[in-house]
Amino acid sequence: MNKSVDLLLDGHITIVGLGLMGGSLAIALQDKCAGITAVEIDAHTRHMGLERGLVDYATKNLEDGLKHADILVLATPVRAILKTLEELNRLSDHADGTLLVLDLGSTKAQVASAMALLPKNLSGIGGHPICGKETGGLEYADASLYQDAVFVLTPQTSTDQKMLGLARQIISAIGSIPIEMDAERHDRLAALTSHLPYLLACSLVSAVNLEGDVDPIVWKMVSSGFKDTTRVASSDVQMLIDILETNKDAIKNALNQQRSALDQLEIALDGDLESLQASLSTIQAIRNHHFPVTPDSS
Repeated sequence: MNKSVDLLLDGHITIVGLGLMGGSLAIALQDKCAGITAVEIDAHTRHMGLERGLVDYATKNLEDGLKHADILVLATPVRAILKTLEELNRLSDHADGTLLVLDLGSTKAQVASAMALLPKNLSGIGGHPICGKETGGLEYADASLYQDAVFVLTPQTSTDQKMLGLARQIISAIGSIPIEMDAERHDRLAALTSHLPYLLACSLVSAVNLEGDVDPIVWKMVSSGFKDTTRVASSDVQMLIDILETNKDAIKNALNQQRSALDQLEIALDGDLESLQASLSTIQAIRNHHFPVTPDSS
């Protein structure tokens, strides 16, 4: 058994934020570490975590949560993660030995900058599991949430290699697939593949709602395709505000790329049918190449 496995099995994990992501992580790590503590401000959630046996200890105080921690996972919205990282600078003396600090935030550049300022005994590594649900909260926690999901790590050149190995082991233990890249690249790609789709879904709902003010029957005519396409517009707004605020420039660039793509489709629509068909067939082929359609696909 290699050293990183020992660090996980013998390590005590403290999870800050026991919502959907933190709660699902606690379930997925059952029997794979020495113990789990939750740092959670909501008393009902703390009680639920203890009652269901998802965590061994629960506290609302970060200082208490650090007492026995070997691994600290920040599973809150991004701006709360940034505040916690600031607080860790003041509380670093409460960590015993070198502590891995791994976050689960959806944007990484600002987190990476904040992690670079942590004391040497706190080894920060940015993380982003590409999974989730539109519904948040511990009651929706799911042991399989992380299974087969891509989990991005954004280590820096100064990252402790032993701690990086431990982060990889955690990812393996919960059944996720690790990939590594720098924080800026992550944010640029996530803006296109995650943050832009949210805004597009919101814009579709807004467009139909404008027509609905004139002709309400339009809502009776929405198809399953419209519902599927706009599903992410039901996501938690506060969580998305954190994402939009901390990745604004990359998202604006993604919006510009989307406008160009829409302009090209409009040009094709005004052209001959053969050109339009060629454009749409190319897009269809690209989509099906990356996401093959099967008989079971909805």
